[in-house]
Amino acid sequence: MPTLTSLTPTQSHNGITLTLTGTGLSGTTKVNFGTKSVTPATVSSTTVTVVIPVLCGGQISVSVTAGTTTSNSLAFYYINPPEPTALSANTGPATATSISVLGSGLLTATGVTFGSAGAGTALTVVSDSELTITCPAHGAFTAPTDTVNVTCTTAGGTSIPLGAPTQYTYYDVPTVTSLSPTSGAVGSSTTVTGTNLVDVSSVTFTPTGGGTAVEADFASFSATSLVATIPSGLATGTYDVQATTPGGQTAIVAGDVFTVTA
Repeated sequence: MPTLTSLTPTQSHNGITLTLTGTGLSGTTKVNFGTKSVTPATVSSTTVTVVIPVLCGGQISVSVTAGTTTSNSLAFYYINPPEPTALSANTGPATATSISVLGSGLLTATGVTFGSAGAGTALTVVSDSELTITCPAHGAFTAPTDTVNVTCTTAGGTSIPLGAPTQYTYYDVPTVTSLSPTSGAVGSSTTVTGTNLVDVSSVTFTPTGGGTAVEADFASFSATSLVATIPSGLATGTYDVQATTPGGQTAIVAGDVFTVTA
């Protein structure tokens, strides 16, 4: 009569090999996971191996059948695969940034991967439906942005990419290299030239040397240029023109200075 004494592992997910140890197992033809039966991969008198099928999450009774005889049952805990469904932020700079991953089956999370950017750090499991992670910093860009799939690994396996809700887009740092013209009256406009001027959220004029930044109306035309309108209320003088994107704010450089004339 077949008798089971142990299972290895005692908890896991589909696609993993389960080893059943016991006595009288040489005639095993089926491994039973509750009411679901699977053909074993290998059989000996003391050991049976089987690939765990897709099951419902929770505790399941596992037994073997040899001929017309079924062994005793041992408890196995099936862990559903993780299902991240959303990110607290889907865009961010090239630098490491902390975000939350929302979904289900996250309680046993051991890692979060951001596509080709690599593994995140500082993983904290908040609950089965939320965890926090610090995105890895992005390396060199070949375009102003790079969108990657965010996947989670738990004791239940690795999640399947869901698409846009669980994608993260890195933005390269924007720059301003020149203005044309470099001077003019309030209400006139200047063309701002630079790099990575994608999804610009604001353009500001700040007095050179420091002061209060004043937002300007603008229209974006490409990743390398936009047209800004000189804001009303600016006094005569020089100003640094800066643009902000999800990749950050442009650094102050000699080429971003605009002179407001009377």
